[in-house]
Amino acid sequence: MKKKRNSASMDTIIGEHTTIKGNLESTSSIKVIGRVEGDIKAAGDAIILVNAVVVGDIWAENLVIAGIVTGNVHVKNNLHLESTARLKGDMEVHSFVTDEGAVFEGSCKMLESVSDDKNGRNKHLDFKHSKPVDKVIEEKEDN
Repeated sequence: MKKKRNSASMDTIIGEHTTIKGNLESTSSIKVIGRVEGDIKAAGDAIILVNAVVVGDIWAENLVIAGIVTGNVHVKNNLHLESTARLKGDMEVHSFVTDEGAVFEGSCKMLESVSDDKNGRNKHLDFKHSKPVDKVIEEKEDN
């Protein structure tokens, strides 16, 4: 049985010899092979290939990085940093995988999984620009 990745189709591809200066927004998925200088907001997946460069923040359902990203990433589900990936910025993700050789410079905030509320509706994850919390939460030990 073939597993569906995402119901959204790939409808935007930024070619290898293309530079976009400005923000991109798609109700589908985005693949970057060239260069984007601006934020990317994709309702589906975002894929940043090996020679691609993104200077800006990225919001996506799932994100695969094989190129260079300088900016914060906000991923509702899975982030995959391939061995050639260079991510300089903070990440806010549900889960992530890092291949050997990938470089990540920033902080990471792990989000809880999206679950149904008592009325049977999916909770909506609202991404906020994360800021470090200086408060330490102490747990009581059971004796």
